[in-house]
Formats: sequence, structure tokens, C-alpha cells
Amino acid sequence: MSIGILPCQGSSNTGMMTNKVTLNKVDGKEFKTVCALGLPLGIEGIIKNAKSNEEFVALNGCPIKCASKALLSVGIDDFKEITVTDLGIQKNGNMKDETGIEKLSAKLDEVVESLRKIL
Repeated sequence: MSIGILPCQGSSNTGMMTNKVTLNKVDGKEFKTVCALGLPLGIEGIIKNAKSNEEFVALNGCPIKCASKALLSVGIDDFKEITVTDLGIQKNGNMKDETGIEKLSAKLDEVVESLRKIL
């Protein structure tokens, strides 16, 4: 089983938090990161690598949901979705602000556990 995690990596505190919690989770075996930029750019190797995962989690920093849109752009439409601002974490321009990151990490753990039960 492998779960692909796609962080938004946007230029805000919420985007940076998606990247950080992804890096803390990814182990290259059960959890793999998916390249946020390579998917919508149509880079074949990145798309093939992404589609090799059995399940996906889109980590969106805000309601624009770029991570979800990147997955949808290559036909991956069966995924779990987390939006940081939906967790009550305010988006701002301070990319070093990690206020609420524990809440995001806990939510990712919760979603991952639900996927493990499916697989």
C-alpha cells in the first residue's frame, strides 16, 4: 500500500505547513510525496509516479484548493482532501508562522488512518 500526499506548497504560512507535515510523514514506502508542479505541467514521469499510489491525500492551504486541482488535472479524482483554513488556521503572508501546525498534522494522521482501514 502507498498513499501519495500532495502538499500545496503555496507562498503563505498555510502552504508551507502543508509541505512541512508532508515531509514529516513521507517515508518513500507507505507514504510518498506527489510533485505539485509536475502534474498540471503534464510531465509524464511525474504523472506515472503519482498514479502508482493506491490512495491520495490533497493538502490544500486555502479554499483555492490548488493541490486538489493538480490531482484532478491528471484524472486522479478519488482522493481525500484537507484544507488548512477549514481547520481554523488563518492564512497570512508570514511563511514562518506555524501556528496550528499540530492541528494539521493530527488531521493528516486521522485521514491516513481512515485510508489504512480501506486498504
